[in-house]
Amino acid sequence: MTTIIGILVIVVCLIAWIGQALAVFVLPTAIRLGLFEPEDEVNQSMYLFERFSMGIMDVLLTWALPLSAFLMILGNSYWPLLALVGGGVYLYFPGVFMITRVVLKRYGKKVGRPSSVRAAYAFGVIWTLSSITMIVLAAMELRS
Repeated sequence: MTTIIGILVIVVCLIAWIGQALAVFVLPTAIRLGLFEPEDEVNQSMYLFERFSMGIMDVLLTWALPLSAFLMILGNSYWPLLALVGGGVYLYFPGVFMITRVVLKRYGKKVGRPSSVRAAYAFGVIWTLSSITMIVLAAMELRS
């Protein structure tokens, strides 16, 4: 069962990492793939924040959870530590991602096309569930 969870976590978390890397470094490709909104679809402040501030930090930090899942599959003893760190990252960034959209929309700002916003919320929930799952597994492993 841990192998299946590990593979799922790797796949869904690498979507985040690759998407953010493309948005920071190869924006036209990210937009074409639907991984990032065109600038005219979102509030300018949100666009700049998500592409640069949040985007760069996500590229630097979101590798930890998929790596922990990979190490879990291999049976490496360091996976729980990376899972706790990576799990915290994957709790934080989708929360900021979703809350930013809710708040800006409430104030009448553009937050993207409705289909993109729905996809953002869906992936936010998936990433949150992935992080909680890995944190629980890590805690169980450290407890034993």
